Amino acid sequence: MVKKNTLYILILMIGIFVFNGILKWLNIPTYDQILETMLGKPDTSNIFIALIITGILIYLIIFGISKPQKFFRKR
Repeated sequence: MVKKNTLYILILMIGIFVFNGILKWLNIPTYDQILETMLGKPDTSNIFIALIITGILIYLIIFGISKPQKFFRKR
């Protein structure tokens, strides 16, 4: 169990630092840069809209992908 948790932390660190550096190196905008471009500088209303967009996106990723498709089920 300890090795599994260590692996998850290692993957998270790689994802945060290395992937972000690769995106900057390739000049690909990150999610926060896209939100700032769409909504402008953060203030109270823009932060609220960004939280709603992020919540919907996370919901679709978690619950939208995990549903089994009907055409893969055996009859």
